[in-house]
Amino acid sequence: MRRGVTRSAWFVAALLVVLVGSSVGAAASAANSIPLGDYSGADNPAGVAGFGSTTGTHMSLASDFLNGSSTWAVLDGASGVDAWRSSGYRLVLAVPILPKHARSSLSKGARGAYNSYFVTLAHNLVNAGEGNAYLRIGWEFNGTWYKWSVHNARGAVEYALYFQNIVNAMRSVPGQSFKFVWNPNGGASHGRSYNASLAYPGNAFVDYIGTDLYDESWVQPLTPANAWAGQLSATWGLNWLASFAAAHGKPVVFPEWGVAIRNDGHGLGDDPYFVNQFASWISSHNVAWDNIFTVDDAQQDDITDGSFPNALAAFQADFG
Repeated sequence: MRRGVTRSAWFVAALLVVLVGSSVGAAASAANSIPLGDYSGADNPAGVAGFGSTTGTHMSLASDFLNGSSTWAVLDGASGVDAWRSSGYRLVLAVPILPKHARSSLSKGARGAYNSYFVTLAHNLVNAGEGNAYLRIGWEFNGTWYKWSVHNARGAVEYALYFQNIVNAMRSVPGQSFKFVWNPNGGASHGRSYNASLAYPGNAFVDYIGTDLYDESWVQPLTPANAWAGQLSATWGLNWLASFAAAHGKPVVFPEWGVAIRNDGHGLGDDPYFVNQFASWISSHNVAWDNIFTVDDAQQDDITDGSFPNALAAFQADFG
């Protein structure tokens, strides 16, 4: 016992440490009661199953992306989706809304010019056994990297109207029971030039409000604690997300989240703090489901690739 500290004071301090630690652990452990999914690559149910087996987690969802790199015919044909038939996973599907190599624009979509393509897409999804998929319509629209990027107030209004048209078109198809996800990207992006509410289609057209969250940051000094604080306070960050979703009475979802190693040094790497904080956050908010992203692509995100041993241990403890 340290000189000058009474036995009773030491006992109270020790008890506080135990209680605080138990509270954090309990919050994190509740994350494993929230439906979890994985992106293990295109058309890859075996990869999702393998990830669950490797990590000791239960996969009830699977994430995938429709091909928007070509033409409308490729997009509305829903190629590859049939791989998920009878997989047992509820599909979370990212839906491009402007094919990269087709003449198309948000303004034309807002006027209903592309509704027929989404009717065709809905038919093909229903026929593939995915009539109950969660659909991320024009995801990460507040970023700069997709053709449907929203830069200003006018674009935000056009995006919202286009989203409404897509939902109405897809709901018109018999046999569908789709759920629609309004899915901006987490962090600041370039959304400061317009109010987020301008891009919101309205409660009648949205089932879930989501965001994509990766362990990357541009704060200085770049520490796990500072990076997480930035995730909370960013323009489109977690504090905003919780407030916006609550104001609209919608559950929160995370269609993509994960660890990150980036070539530019802005990924936090093997960061168990991020995993633990994320688990605690979703346990204490109205979160319906989440999907971890585990494919090394433009950056390293695969938590099982050997680069993230401590983050993987935290993931298994929090979600297993």
